[in-house]
Amino acid sequence: MILQTYGKEIFSLLVPFVAWVLNTLFRSRAKLVIARPHAFTFLVEQPLVDTSGNIVSPTQTMVTSSYFLANAGRETATGVEIVFNWKPYCINIWPARHYEERVETDRRYSITFASLSPREHIGIEIFNINNQLPELVIARSDQCVARTTNMLPQPVVSAWKRRVAVFLLFAGLAASIYVITLLLQFLVLKTPYGH
Repeated sequence: MILQTYGKEIFSLLVPFVAWVLNTLFRSRAKLVIARPHAFTFLVEQPLVDTSGNIVSPTQTMVTSSYFLANAGRETATGVEIVFNWKPYCINIWPARHYEERVETDRRYSITFASLSPREHIGIEIFNINNQLPELVIARSDQCVARTTNMLPQPVVSAWKRRVAVFLLFAGLAASIYVITLLLQFLVLKTPYGH
């Protein structure tokens, strides 16, 4: 049997490959995630009048939208840029921090932050009156492009339930590794326990 004859050689070839796969999957890198958790249109019962005092519309609309940008990676994201189709009437960034604004020749509006640390997030609120809001074109950094994700409210799980879940996941991982080791011993050495 090939596996019994060349088991050590095959295993020695698999170890660097598995190490490379694990290193590729779990290496430290910036990972931007952006979500739009909320958008709303307010109908304001106040007439819109022009400069002459004529009523243009009996009501007005106020449109709001929220964006949530986070660095879910383990490395700092630098040169973080968020681009909208045009500049909204009002913009609020929380937590308050320094950013640079730029309007391109095609009226695209971009906000640039110097960096975004791991597990750091930014909330962006935009607001417009009697007009549509600009769509988000792209969110990116020097390291990556932000992945768009859905964001929904979720109930908070108590700490003891999270700890039990982590313990069970860890026990399952340990049992899986143990079973794989037993299977390898059985296949390579043709004995149930490697004797």
